[in-house]
Amino acid sequence: MTKIDPAKLKGGSTVWIPCEAKGGMFPSECYVKFDVTGEITITVVGFIPREDIKEIDGAGARVRAVVARASEKFSSIIFRGEILSSTNPVTVPTVWLTANAVAA
Repeated sequence: MTKIDPAKLKGGSTVWIPCEAKGGMFPSECYVKFDVTGEITITVVGFIPREDIKEIDGAGARVRAVVARASEKFSSIIFRGEILSSTNPVTVPTVWLTANAVAA
């Protein structure tokens, strides 16, 4: 996995976002939580299929997302599963996405 080049970020790209992941309500899902920081901080939480979660050796986890739309200021990312804290896709600052996510 490699860091994302902001110039190459485009709709359809798959990215991995750092998160906290715990067991979900069902064996096939995980409860996921991560903070998006910027002018304001939002916390994104939801239930995501286990196959969209990668455990990182002792350093938390990453959740898979697909970039729906990318622009200079904001990008929209889509998750499989149920996002409880906001709409899906989730709109995040592009600078946050390129600083925290890695390309698939």
